[in-house]
Amino acid sequence: MKRFDMTTSPTARMIADAVEASGKTLREIATEMGLERGNVISMLKSGEMRMPIERIPAFAAATGIDPLALTRIAMSEYMPQTWNVLAPTAVPVHEVQLNIRAPSAVVERFKAVCQTERRNYGDMLGLLLDVWDGDVEKMV
Repeated sequence: MKRFDMTTSPTARMIADAVEASGKTLREIATEMGLERGNVISMLKSGEMRMPIERIPAFAAATGIDPLALTRIAMSEYMPQTWNVLAPTAVPVHEVQLNIRAPSAVVERFKAVCQTERRNYGDMLGLLLDVWDGDVEKMV
């Protein structure tokens, strides 16, 4: 039996990463989005269901992901012709992806802290950099 590979959908990958980084359960995210069932989030993560564009702001608020970045990915995947018309007027998003090679214990500890604090990886990295810079006021 062939297993469904969600990695073929950039939107599903971004959704799955946001869910994992949020540290929240599927049910918590669904509730914050005004949905009754967590299985909807599971279907979005796997690519079985497309993210409704109008739900992106609620999903972004629930997971801490940048709503504009998710909108760009979803629109370019779901409605490429429409996005090609809109994209030239959109504000650029300057995001990069960071792949970290570290002992698994360190990575798992970081993920656990993010989950405990209910912050995505980018937000937590920002807080750690503020501490490094001695800018404690930004943390409060």
